[in-house]
Amino acid sequence: MNTPVSGPRSYLFVPGDSAHKMDKAIDSPADALILDLEDSVAPSRKREALTTTVEFLQSREAQPTGPALWVRVNASDPALALAELAALPLARVAGIVHPKLECHSQLERMSAWLDALEARDALGHDPIGIVGIITESPAAVVGEQAASLARGHTRLRGYSWGMEDMSAALARPPIAGTTDAHAALTAAMQRHCLLMAAAADVEPIDAISANFRDLDALEHECDYARDLGFTAKMAIHPAQLDTLHRGLAPSVAALDWASRVQALVDENPDTAAFQLDGRMVDQPHFAVARRILALARGSSA
Repeated sequence: MNTPVSGPRSYLFVPGDSAHKMDKAIDSPADALILDLEDSVAPSRKREALTTTVEFLQSREAQPTGPALWVRVNASDPALALAELAALPLARVAGIVHPKLECHSQLERMSAWLDALEARDALGHDPIGIVGIITESPAAVVGEQAASLARGHTRLRGYSWGMEDMSAALARPPIAGTTDAHAALTAAMQRHCLLMAAAADVEPIDAISANFRDLDALEHECDYARDLGFTAKMAIHPAQLDTLHRGLAPSVAALDWASRVQALVDENPDTAAFQLDGRMVDQPHFAVARRILALARGSSA
């Protein structure tokens, strides 16, 4: 696996109809903002949200520093999603978040739209990326179409997951922490996302922590997600970002192990395997060590 390590660690959702929240979020320590045209916007305010988002993006053209700017479109309505993409000043957009992603053909469709729009705007920068949310319906998780998402895509940068839409599809209230059933379902969706991201060779991005005031719980979530293999996480409030960044950084133990592995490799470049702490380390471990060290460098940037 050769998953990139230079992507955002934090994606902060901002409602697309709130210029005030966008102006505050742009000065936050988030690595990326997701200007949301989908679930955080009431149906009656979709048009206003698009106008507000476009105006905000246009205002940033002369100020390219700060968080990368992503937009979550209403992908479950293809006509609406295409109209939203066509209205965006794509020169200021780093990526598109595709909610309710169920199959590879949806990735291909969005990529084809972006191909045409990038040509329309004569964009010369790197292709606009896509992050897919892949656990919002049963069809996104099981069956041949869902499995096609493991193929990845040249525009694909990461997969993330969420529970609210899946809970609705299963006709159950998404009340976190109240039952063993909720914990079991959450774990299944989180692991599905992790493995699909690994199969597609893209970043695994952990879901939001809905209670933004409970930073102790967030710290535990980040530790757990990092130990599973997640390299980024979504957030809903700027107050979560410092805890999130600390929690996703490689642990002291992991960094120590990786440093010692890399030292052995550097000292013995022609050796295929070593013993370290009574265990064998070989080529797959060398790759993991390099990745941990790269993540640590990114965390300290």
